[in-house]
Amino acid sequence: MIYVIGSGPAGMSCAVALLNQGLRVTMLDAGLLLEPERREIVRKLAQSSPDNWDPELVEKIKGNINVNEKGVPIKLLFGSDFSYRHVDQLIPTVQRGVKLVGSLAQGGFSTVWGSAVLPYVGDDIRNWPLSTDDLAPHYQTVLSWMDLSATADDLAETFPLYSDCYHPLTLSKQAAELLADLERYKTGLNSDGISFGKSRLAVRANTKNGKCGCVYCGMCLYGCPYELIYSSTGTLAVLQDNPRFKYVPNVLVKRLSERGDKVEIHTHAVCSSKPSVLKGTRVYVACGILPTTKLILESLGAFDQPVTILESQYFLLPWLRYSGTRGVSDEKLHTLAQLFLEIEDPKMSSHRVHLQIYTYNDMMNAAVRRRLGWLSRVLQIPINALLKRLLLIQGYLHSHNSPRIRAVLQRSQRSNANLLTLETEPGDMATQVVIRAILRKLRKHRFRFKAEPLSPLMDITEPGRSTHSAGSLPMKDNPGDLQTDVLGRPTGFRRIHVVDSSIFPEIPASTITLSVMANAHRIGSAFHET
Repeated sequence: MIYVIGSGPAGMSCAVALLNQGLRVTMLDAGLLLEPERREIVRKLAQSSPDNWDPELVEKIKGNINVNEKGVPIKLLFGSDFSYRHVDQLIPTVQRGVKLVGSLAQGGFSTVWGSAVLPYVGDDIRNWPLSTDDLAPHYQTVLSWMDLSATADDLAETFPLYSDCYHPLTLSKQAAELLADLERYKTGLNSDGISFGKSRLAVRANTKNGKCGCVYCGMCLYGCPYELIYSSTGTLAVLQDNPRFKYVPNVLVKRLSERGDKVEIHTHAVCSSKPSVLKGTRVYVACGILPTTKLILESLGAFDQPVTILESQYFLLPWLRYSGTRGVSDEKLHTLAQLFLEIEDPKMSSHRVHLQIYTYNDMMNAAVRRRLGWLSRVLQIPINALLKRLLLIQGYLHSHNSPRIRAVLQRSQRSNANLLTLETEPGDMATQVVIRAILRKLRKHRFRFKAEPLSPLMDITEPGRSTHSAGSLPMKDNPGDLQTDVLGRPTGFRRIHVVDSSIFPEIPASTITLSVMANAHRIGSAFHET
C-alpha cells in the first residue's frame, strides 16, 4: 500500500499523480473540520443569492474576525479557527521571535489561503537542482483541475500562464482606475523594472459545468459560501469517488521507519495517545513545513541537530491614492488581491519582489476605525473620504532577502512529546535594506501610480507570518545529512518522500502554493522511476 500523509495542496497533487499511474493510495490525515453549526450556516447562504442572505447569519461567520491596523492576526474561515486547532498540543513547539503555524485541518492551509497563483521563474530558483522546464508540465496538469482567474497581460512575458483555460475576475473600481494609470505609464514603469497585471487567482470566475461563477459578494476574506476559491478539499471529494483511493481522517503520524522493503508508520488518533503501526511500500509526506520538519527529524532521530527554515518576508503597506473612487463601500466586488506588481531591479536585489494590491473591503473599514478609536464616531465623513483612496500592498521578498529560522528537535524531559524549538537566526539586515529600496521605488513613481506609500504605517511581520516557509530538508543533487534528493527522499531513506515546501532550497517572492503542487505532482509522477 502507498500512503500519502496530509490532505493539503501538496498531498492532493501527489495523490492525483499516483492514482493516474494506476496505483492504490491511502491518505492519512488529521482532518479537522469546520464546526457543524457553521457548516449549516454556510449551506444556507450557498442556497440563495447574496441579496437574500439573512444579515444575522452573515454576522455569525464574520463577527469573530479581530482586525487591527496591522491587519488580521490570524485568518479564520467563516469565523472559525479550526484550521489551526490542536497544533500546539499535538505538535509542540517553543518559538522565540517566530510566528510559524501549522494546520491539522482537512485541506491544510488551502482552507484559508489568499488563492494567489504564480509560477516560479528560472533565475529565482537558480539554487534548485531542477529547472522551470522540469516543473512546466506539472504546472499545466495542476491548472487542468484548478480554476484560474487570469489575463494574458504584461505579467505573462515573465510568468507563463501554463493554461489555455482561464477567465478574469472583474476588477473593483479602485483597481480599474489604478490599472488605467499603470497602463498609461507602462513604458516608464517597465524601463525601471516594474511590471504589472491583473492578479492570478485560483477562483472560478465564470459559470462552469452548471456551477455558478463569482457573484462578487465581498465575502472572500471570510470564506466563500459558494466554494469558488480553490481548496484541496474539493479535490479530495473528487478522489473519494475513485475505488483505488482511501481517505483515513483522525490520524496523527508520529514517526516513520524503514524495514527492508516496507515503511512502518507509527500513528495515534488525534484525540487519543494509543499507538498503532501501519505498513506500506512507500510513503509521501505532505504535512506542511512545521509538522513535516518535526516528523522527519523524529524519524531520523536527529535530536539537537539544527536545520534552517527559509522564509519569504511578508509586509503590509497602506497606499493612498491622490483621488478617491466613488461608491467603494457599496460596490459588488471580490476582495482578494486585485493586481500584482513585480519589481526586478538588480540595484535593489538579485531577485524579484512581489507585491499584491488589495482595494476596499470592510476589514479595512474596521481597521481604520479601530486605529482612530473614539474619534471614528466624530470623523465619519473624513473616514469615508479616506477609504475611497486607501489601498493595501501585501509584499513578499525572496528568501535570499529574508530572515531565517533555526529549528532544533529536543527531547522532552517531562513527556513523550519532544519539542521543536524555533528562533530567528542572526541576519545581515538585508530585509530592511530591500524594503527601504521598495519604498524609494514607490515614491519615485508616485506620480505614475498617483499614490503615496504610508511608510509610517508599514507592518513588517515576524518570521513565519507569511506562511511562505520552506527549506528545512532542501533538495540537492548530492544530498548530505538532513537534506533530500530530487525525489524528496531524506538521506538514509529510500521509500519515504517529502513532497511539500520543506524540500524547497529557496523561496521566490512570488506565490508558493502553485509550485508546491507542481513539485509534489512531479515527485508522485516519478513513482515507476524509483
